[in-house]
Amino acid sequence: VLAEVEQQLPKHAILASNTSSLSITEMAMDLKRPENMIGMHFFNPVNRMPLVEIIPGEQTSQQTIVTAVKLAKQLGKTPIVVGNCAGFLVNRILIPMLNEAALILQEGGDVIEIDKSIKQFGLPMGPFVLADEVGIDIGFHVATILEEAYGDRMKVAGIFDHIFNEEKLLGKKSGSGFYKHAKKSPPCYNKNIDTILTFYRAENQVSTQQFDQQQIVDRCILVMVNEAVRCLQEGIIDDAAYLDMAMIMGTGFPAFRGGLLKYADNLGLQHVCDKLSGLSELYGERFAPAQLLLDKAHNQQTFYGGEK
Repeated sequence: VLAEVEQQLPKHAILASNTSSLSITEMAMDLKRPENMIGMHFFNPVNRMPLVEIIPGEQTSQQTIVTAVKLAKQLGKTPIVVGNCAGFLVNRILIPMLNEAALILQEGGDVIEIDKSIKQFGLPMGPFVLADEVGIDIGFHVATILEEAYGDRMKVAGIFDHIFNEEKLLGKKSGSGFYKHAKKSPPCYNKNIDTILTFYRAENQVSTQQFDQQQIVDRCILVMVNEAVRCLQEGIIDDAAYLDMAMIMGTGFPAFRGGLLKYADNLGLQHVCDKLSGLSELYGERFAPAQLLLDKAHNQQTFYGGEK
């Protein structure tokens, strides 16, 4: 489709994709002018979220990047240039939180309690409200792309897979997801989820446990902190403050906490490493602290301001 479109366009025309996770480099493969292809990822709801991720592919020209940044600014948005990897920056960090919430749910957690815990932490909505809002199909699709790219570290939660593929729940767009969405009344919890969970846990021999608010917050937020550090480590973005700004503007991460990396600094990086190591022993490799985090903790450095 892009190759066909390109044939109808003048040579200077830019092709931009609003994809939230597909590779811009791969999209440009069949183009005669791959230097004109770029990602411009707007966030939902577009009228309220100020961020636009600008994602150059391998052959995107500097001129195309500059033009895309300029356009985003003209639209009253805040552009941020990020590296081309699966999920780019914001979704690569955010989707593991949604997936972690789903894992907590299948292990015995409760939709309303998990959503309440994350909202009380300061995010604008809980993970299941967000999944319904964005569309369970979209969330699942992006999560699958991340699993393909990053392997077991981002393995899609079984219950997430089941709810989309077996139960065919889509969220707000179909009127039913983790919540019921009627046109003239506020969303209310979808009690069918209880039945789905009972059968899922029995079929998969899941031994359930209860989770308190701190456990929910630690798992959901620290999995994001760890991925954010990896993005910094890999040069997907090279400035901690820009990364934090992107998460505040793209996901509504609470500004009063300063962003994910500032939050980690405030907790103390050695403390974060210790918590992640403990979670890694309980729940697996995805919580193993990123090398840059270990290095900074060891050298008594912070993400903001060097040494501490």
